[in-house]
Amino acid sequence: MVKNLVDVSDLMEAAITKSRLLKEGILKSEWDKIVGELSKKSFVIFLKQGKLFVGVENSIWIQQMNFQKKSIIVKTNEFLGGDYVSEIIFKIGKKDTKDYFLNEKERDDSIDLDSVTLTAEEYLQMEEELKEIKDDFIKKQTKVVLEKSYKRKKYLKLHGYKQCKCGIYYSSPEPMCAICMNKEVLKLEETLMKAFKDRKMLKYFQAVREIEDLTEKEYNRIKLKKLSKIKKNIDIYLRDRKDELAFELSKLYFIIDLGELEDEYIEKRAEEFIQLLKK
Repeated sequence: MVKNLVDVSDLMEAAITKSRLLKEGILKSEWDKIVGELSKKSFVIFLKQGKLFVGVENSIWIQQMNFQKKSIIVKTNEFLGGDYVSEIIFKIGKKDTKDYFLNEKERDDSIDLDSVTLTAEEYLQMEEELKEIKDDFIKKQTKVVLEKSYKRKKYLKLHGYKQCKCGIYYSSPEPMCAICMNKEVLKLEETLMKAFKDRKMLKYFQAVREIEDLTEKEYNRIKLKKLSKIKKNIDIYLRDRKDELAFELSKLYFIIDLGELEDEYIEKRAEEFIQLLKK
């Protein structure tokens, strides 16, 4: 009898430990088993340094998944057979978007990988990625996965897709993918919202000095959003008979709306506004 045979499952476990691509492939193919019905509204984007990036259809479903984040992390690691995921980052995105957020099966159906030929240089690059895997069997299996990945990426580039800084391929004319665009929009909103609260960047020409690519349309959109939030809080304070707080917020409302800081004029407008809302 031949002794010291290595179990194939042990070899695969070793490969999973070393290969990020294999981990991603497992999570993409098993996502419905990990999150159940939530898989209809979400999908795995990529895994990087213990962080799993997941696309979710909208903010409502992100909230639902956030409630279950801990259990999803536990189940994810169970499928991978180790503590490989420590955090999940949810980003708004749709499976049917033109950005290339398709799972492995859908990718294979939509791409003719046989039509793509890799160069000698690309194969050398693959070998460089595989050199840490010592076992020949595991290296061979991993190379199959890696070769498909290289061919997909090359196919997408040849068909007009661009690679975003986050690694995702997309086809829109925008400078980045939909998920990163959304992230930039949220970051811009956060910056301007804080500035308005601190009574800064009250006019577009002031804001564009700090934020070069800011358009006047985007500035006005965020400004209106801030004013709407303030108005809702004013209504709440008046309902709870907290007139002083409502008055202070009303002053901020007109400072932002008018882009002015003159106390006497602002206070007069705020008083009139409060009286109007009380009627």
